[in-house]
Order: sequence, then structure tokens, then C-alpha cells
Amino acid sequence: MSIEDEIETLRQQLPNILSNPPHILKAEEGDVISIVAADRPDKAVVIGPGGYIAGHLAKNHEKPLSITAYTDEWIRDFRKAESKRLLTIMKTMVTEEQKRVLLLLESLLMGHSCTDPSLTVGVALSGGRDSLASAVLLHNVVRTQGLTVYPSDIILPRHQRESLDRAVDALAIEHQYVEADFSEIINRTLKGHIHPCGHCHQKTFSVLVDACIEHSISSLVLGELLPTGSQSLRLVRGVLIINLPAFLALNKRDTTNIASRIEKYSGFRLGCPLLKQAHRKFPNMKYATAKRLFREVRAGVLEPGEALQYLKPLLK
Repeated sequence: MSIEDEIETLRQQLPNILSNPPHILKAEEGDVISIVAADRPDKAVVIGPGGYIAGHLAKNHEKPLSITAYTDEWIRDFRKAESKRLLTIMKTMVTEEQKRVLLLLESLLMGHSCTDPSLTVGVALSGGRDSLASAVLLHNVVRTQGLTVYPSDIILPRHQRESLDRAVDALAIEHQYVEADFSEIINRTLKGHIHPCGHCHQKTFSVLVDACIEHSISSLVLGELLPTGSQSLRLVRGVLIINLPAFLALNKRDTTNIASRIEKYSGFRLGCPLLKQAHRKFPNMKYATAKRLFREVRAGVLEPGEALQYLKPLLK
């Protein structure tokens, strides 16, 4: 029986069938059962209510499933094409050393394996999965210098630093903490004057660029998912800024899988202790936090179900 026939058999077992058979463009079985549905509604049918169809498929074959929609793959391919177009533009604007970095990025984008261990590239490590995934992707490609801004325990707590330390030890990359004064942001947040995330992000970025300039690091990789395509690379004060997951058109599930090779990420943690205090003292700030999450859902880098997991603490 083909995978398509199995899906239809399972669909017929549902007590209430409220859909047509899904349009499946490809269904292949290897180490993973790979299914490409035409569009997201077709993908939803393949998954089934509560994951009934997908769950039974995985159980019957004793293999994991990869279920994607062609429309999502088309968007990913388009974003990669935009990244490649940007590469051509950036090559005319950067130094010779940065051109070598761009050539390595191009090879990553095309799925090729190239290395240049004589190159040093900074990687911003926040303790989250997106930045760790960037380090995993690069640590065998270039000499990677991990940089972590340490503002305070209320923003980067000890347990998160310990997790980060384990990860960089496992990757065997150089790493340093860069101390910075975030007291104004912390005080204004605890008084309810600002939502901290945007201010922290801006300050952290500025400190990282300063650190790169101080240590003569010409390129800095960030674990950003949102600035895709023509926004994924830019020059700031002579430093080449690389939003690597966005440049490669990755999503949150991709970065989680990559980062989990080094440090397991099984839960959905939303924000630092400072943000959690702000939510408790000023519940209206939860609106701004939710809005930031929905930006990722709208961009297709975070699945709605994943966003709900992150939002659960806000609903309590």
C-alpha cells in the first residue's frame, strides 16, 4: 500500500470527515517519511485532527515524519534566491576578508561544504536555540569566536550561562562574555515605562558591534530568523552583519533541531526573568510580547501551535 493510500485509509477512519482527500505532491520513505502536500490545508489533512493520521503513520512505519506544504517550500526557495541576489550586491561593498566570508555563506546556501579555518567570524550567543544553531552551522567552517553580552543575572541568569558554557565546550569554540551596563533599561522596565525586548536587542547589538571593532573581527553572525532575503546581510560601522538563520531561510523548528545536536531544547521558554517580572507587575506588557511572537508566525518562521506553547505562560 502506498503512503497516499495509507493516508486515505486513516482519513476514512475518522468519525467525521470534513475534508476532501489531500493533494499530495510527493511521498517518499527513507530514514524519514517525507510528505509534501500542495498547500497548508492539505498539510493539515495529512496531519489529521489531533495528529491522528500523522501519528498512526509514524507508528506503523516506526519512523519520524516530515510533512511540509509546497507553498511553504516555495517561499523558502524564494527567500534563498533573494539571499543569493543580496550576496552579489554585498560582494561589491565589502573588504577582501569579508568577501571570503560571503563565499562561504554562498556555499552554505547552496548546500555545499567549504571551510576556511584561517577566517575568524564572531557569533553572538544569547543562550537561545537560534544563536546556538548558528554556531553549530559555522564551527567547522571558520574559526568561530563566540560573544555573549552579559548585562545582569536578571537578563542572563546563571542557569542559562551554564547551558551556554556547556554548548561552547561541546563545540570547542572560543567564547567570551562582554559585560555591559543595562541598568537604565532594567530600571525603566521595572517602573513600567518600557517593554524591555526592543531596547535590550538594540543595546546588545551595539555592544556586540563595539566588541567586534575592538577585537578586529570583521564579520558578526546573529541568530535572527525574521530579516530574510534582502535584509539578511548588512554593513554596520564596517562590520558585516549576517543574520544566518534568516539568510538560509530557516524556521524555528530547523534551528531547534540543529541546536539540539548540542543542547536539548524540549520546552518553550519565553523571555528572561526581567520580562517575566514586567509581565507580573504590568500585565498590559503581555500584549507587546504576544505581538512580537505573532510577527514570527506571520513570517512563517514559527508554527501557530509552537506560538501557542510560548504564549501559555502569558495566559495564566
